[in-house]
Amino acid sequence: MRNTVAALLLLLLAAFTAGASTRFIPCGQKSLEKWEFSKDGQSWTEVSVPHSYNAADGHSASYYRGCATYRTTVDIKRPQQDSYLIFEGAAQKARVYVNGQLACDHRGGYTAFCVNLKGLAGKGSNTVEVVCDNTQDLELIPLSSDFNKNGGLHNPAWVFQPRGVHFSPSHYGLYRMHVTQLEASDSMVRARVQAFVNGAARVTLKVRDASGKTVFKETRRAEGEYESEFSIPSPHLWNGTEDPYLYTVELSTGSDRAVTEVGFRYYSMSKDGGFMLNGRSYPLRGVCMHQDLDGKATALDYADYDADYRTVKELGCNFLRLAHYPHNDYAFRICDRLGIVVQTEIPWVDACGVNATDAYFQNIQSQMREMIVNLYNHPSIFFWGMWNELRGSAKIDKFQGPLDTQKVVAWTAELYRLAKSLDPSRPVGLTDCTIFKRDGYKGLQADFYSQNQYFGWYKTYGDFSGITPTMEWIRDNMGPSNISEYGVGVNPFCHTWNQEDIRRYADDKRHVEEYGNLLHESHAQQIAQMPWLNFTSIWILFDFPVASRLEGFMDSSDGVTYTENPDRKYMNDKGLITRDRKTRKDSFYLYKSWWNKSEETVYIAGRRLLKRPAGAEFTLTVYSNAPSLRLLQDGKEIAALGESGDQTGVIWKFHGLSIPTEGATFTVVSPAGTSDSVSFQAL
Repeated sequence: MRNTVAALLLLLLAAFTAGASTRFIPCGQKSLEKWEFSKDGQSWTEVSVPHSYNAADGHSASYYRGCATYRTTVDIKRPQQDSYLIFEGAAQKARVYVNGQLACDHRGGYTAFCVNLKGLAGKGSNTVEVVCDNTQDLELIPLSSDFNKNGGLHNPAWVFQPRGVHFSPSHYGLYRMHVTQLEASDSMVRARVQAFVNGAARVTLKVRDASGKTVFKETRRAEGEYESEFSIPSPHLWNGTEDPYLYTVELSTGSDRAVTEVGFRYYSMSKDGGFMLNGRSYPLRGVCMHQDLDGKATALDYADYDADYRTVKELGCNFLRLAHYPHNDYAFRICDRLGIVVQTEIPWVDACGVNATDAYFQNIQSQMREMIVNLYNHPSIFFWGMWNELRGSAKIDKFQGPLDTQKVVAWTAELYRLAKSLDPSRPVGLTDCTIFKRDGYKGLQADFYSQNQYFGWYKTYGDFSGITPTMEWIRDNMGPSNISEYGVGVNPFCHTWNQEDIRRYADDKRHVEEYGNLLHESHAQQIAQMPWLNFTSIWILFDFPVASRLEGFMDSSDGVTYTENPDRKYMNDKGLITRDRKTRKDSFYLYKSWWNKSEETVYIAGRRLLKRPAGAEFTLTVYSNAPSLRLLQDGKEIAALGESGDQTGVIWKFHGLSIPTEGATFTVVSPAGTSDSVSFQAL
């Protein structure tokens, strides 16, 4: 495939070089990267945080679920004053000890928390131990999930030692302040800044634009709760991927400084009109993502995030559902800079049984509170999610008994009120898999209703038509609606040329790419005709491991001979890209052609099915955003199309082709010269 990749890469490199300041260390904090690690408390190895102790065994039928200990030393200069350990995520729960004394028992693997060391640490070197535990806990979410529940210090850790009066991280999270947009329009922005001043001092508030120019400044004395408002006339709005403009808000005293980036925007959604950003229609189309990488599990470093989000940028989507838990704060900083709208959610997944306890719900509330408090300032976050696919099955009911729909409705209402009290400015919603028709679900309280759609995969194999009437029903009966998941298992190294044999197989061993292409084409075409959908997100960008899945592990390059590949076991393979990031599946280029308008793409699908029956007719599918295409066989033009003829405008079909016994090379060319070629052999 030949296209403008070089130009794209230069643009991406420039964007990420400009965005390198997203790697800042929050002011006054020191990164705690070097730790000793042990599973048994006897043998220790040095590791760098972020670290997961499931990095090696996470892609297996049985990954380690138990305790492990991290220890390090922290030098404290002023033990009589407040100083803090800050953890962005310790999975799945953690006990923090300082000099052998229990300092904190935190329950929740994906949200940030801090530990005040005053009264626990002495002057000089202090031993800090963190015991992480990812064993099953009936009072901790996620209790049940279709993703591995890894353990470890899989997000960064910090020590913050203020010199005196400071802005406390205990009240307003990682950035030690909240910036709330009170009013936004093309002509005016009005916002409120809140912080907690630990002591009494003159506090200076500065707001700077992207060039560094101060657009607002105020100094006044404060002690304890601090609150101030500012206005910016004719603001430069945060305008999605086209112009993700950011301001900087800074609070300072004589001894401390807190900084955050913010973006101002106004938006709305409706059940009939779809999503609006800054007064214009802005349909949100994108993918879901897990925080996961081969060989690291959930412990990604900055370079890993940069690489993954370059791929997101290349794909051209303007929306991400970061599932099924809050991701590392750095991921949201990248989305702020790229202009990508985000839905983030707590990991309340699957389980809400008749035996679910109040302690279980208290943990749900705690994780919602910590998610909102710590991620509050990110302009990329537009939606808070409460839960995903609460349901019943033999696998789930063993924990808390059958699903209790009355409890779901009551707890959802209470959780909704909590989220709105913490952040009245953002919509709060939920994600279902039963079309909201479950008995007892009447009265579910939310601002938006998302549906996970798997027509043509888990049900109605070969029939993809259910997606449109389902979403129309949700829109008409529930309110603003979204497709939060849709997708299909695809092994890009498993193929068939027999159209009668293209479905999902009963034994689930073969996930042929050709079927995946048909499903994605149909879903894309239907979504193109439903502009009132506020957001849609494919499940998922990258394949990821699930210990309980044994499927899609048969390979075939000719559609005749199938061989088992152990590397593909224990994997959810609905990704557009393989977990190792090495293989982009055909469907990746379907969406890239549709969404990435800055690059011309011409891609021949079905390229990995290397052998086809000689003389048998077949259709060549091309994904392209070119205005027209010519098809050549062995260098001779045999067909031309002036338009794709489908709803997306990027799915092209050349019918009635065949392969001679000696094989053939097919080339597709756009008017601009972008081309792609594939050679097939005859069976």
